Amino acid sequence: MGAPVKDSAHLIPARSRGPGVRIAARRRCRTLLQAWDVPHSLDHFETTLGSTMVVSTGKATGRPPVVVLPGAGLSAATVLAAVGAVARTHRVFVPDLPGEPGLSTSRRPRRRRLHAYGGWLDEMLPQLTDKPVILAGHSLGAGIALACTPSERITGLVLLNPAGIVPVKRSLELTKLRAASVRHTLRTNSDRILTYLSAPRFMPDDDVIDWFSMATQYRFLGTLPRPLPARDLRRWARGVPIIVATGEQDTLFPPGRLRGPVRALLAADVQVLPRCGHLTLREFPGALTRLVESWAPT
Repeated sequence: MGAPVKDSAHLIPARSRGPGVRIAARRRCRTLLQAWDVPHSLDHFETTLGSTMVVSTGKATGRPPVVVLPGAGLSAATVLAAVGAVARTHRVFVPDLPGEPGLSTSRRPRRRRLHAYGGWLDEMLPQLTDKPVILAGHSLGAGIALACTPSERITGLVLLNPAGIVPVKRSLELTKLRAASVRHTLRTNSDRILTYLSAPRFMPDDDVIDWFSMATQYRFLGTLPRPLPARDLRRWARGVPIIVATGEQDTLFPPGRLRGPVRALLAADVQVLPRCGHLTLREFPGALTRLVESWAPT
């Protein structure tokens, strides 16, 4: 069950090299949102984790609204292609995660991180809509979806490259990238991190590389919370439809690492996204729509 954070003593600033980094990230988010040609609104909500900014888009269509939870280092403004595709057929809400680069508070939970985020999501859902929603989480966002409380407010889960189920796959290359990130943040480091996290076919443009240069100044993107306890995951099994998908070339949560635990704990199968790495919302923006539409009522 999600555990709301009681007071600011349980929050810590996101690791960064000063307020200039946070200001630059906020400015970049606003620039991207202002340039987005899809009608949308920005709203702020107060929660126990602090102020949370939510991008809302799409019209009510009779289908369940979709709440998209971005992965670590991402924000609503950096996944607009994926969000816009879903918004053609659903009302969509995309909160910037507290503690991640974006327009929400820069403070994140000090301890029991996924549980605290789960409590935050429990607070957010009734403020966003009174209709049952599909929770669509990517990476850290998927772990947060699993950490919230199953209820009649949630009609389904779509989990992409999900954290929260198994530990991150460790490698010597990941260790070296983390060490380089701690010493200094350079554009070349961001390029290497993107290369490690994405499939070889993905060619990040300058905007993506520049964003990740800022994001790595918050914290290293390969660092994700420990898995949730098995009892927390089993709460979802056979309760609502669950779709789990990961990239064929995901270096953090590869299909073989997820398949057994997902089947045992969530009673679901793992769909494999061909020629895709860990950054599905950037590498293959249409994947989210395809997965949502594969079971959502028409």
